Amino acid sequence: MMKRICLWVVPVLFLLGCAANTAPIQTDASMGRDTQEDSFEKGFEYIKQGIDSKQDGDIEAARQAFIKACRHFDEEDAMFRSIMEVETEKLRKIITMSGFEYVPKKSFELFVVYLEMQNASICRDKDSLSSLAGQFNVLYQDVLQATVDEKQKRLEELGQEVTQKRDEIQKQAQEDIFEVYPTIYVVRKGDTLPGIAARHEIYNDSFMWPLVYKANRDQIKDPKTIYVGQDLKIPREMTIEEIIEARREAGAPDPLKIPKEANIPKRKK
Repeated sequence: MMKRICLWVVPVLFLLGCAANTAPIQTDASMGRDTQEDSFEKGFEYIKQGIDSKQDGDIEAARQAFIKACRHFDEEDAMFRSIMEVETEKLRKIITMSGFEYVPKKSFELFVVYLEMQNASICRDKDSLSSLAGQFNVLYQDVLQATVDEKQKRLEELGQEVTQKRDEIQKQAQEDIFEVYPTIYVVRKGDTLPGIAARHEIYNDSFMWPLVYKANRDQIKDPKTIYVGQDLKIPREMTIEEIIEARREAGAPDPLKIPKEANIPKRKK
């Protein structure tokens, strides 16, 4: 029994020494300090009663006195734990909402106060802990609002960037259609209608050659015969039915299955 009592008394004495060695915060809350000192005095009074009873041989009285001392300091610990649990949850919220990313300076100021609160809690300094808790809550609200504001600001900036990029892409796409997908093709040596249709910048599908043939009937009598230097019109607006029909005429194995890689910039609905 005495061994267990000593194991419990040693850390209590350490905590008392820690509190006594901590530089007090200069405030007008002298009543609070007196209350803190009274609380320690009360706890150690129970311990003294237990030791005296043990020396007098009254084991039961000693046991009851030490039980009261344990309960008294446990209540003190519960108060400190309760405060730290609340503030820890607030700090966790700041971390979760990326406060250290959006407002790092303010968030680290909050974290420093939190560490000071932990120190005050370990040393059982009620006055310091109470004062720091007030600072922490003011900073917490500031960090919370600043994080929300910074997130909103970045979302707006991101929206502007997206709009700008979209406009650039649309502009580039229009230029690409005009440049990559020509509406006129000049026949070269060795060209055939299927070969022209198969070119990437034309249709990228050899079975769509009848579209070119029909668009140039005024200068192509036989689809198997074209001449170097002819300016062939390349249709860029056609219906799905016209594409399927052209592929059917060209002998495509599955006319309905238009290749995904086929280049058809515009289609009539």
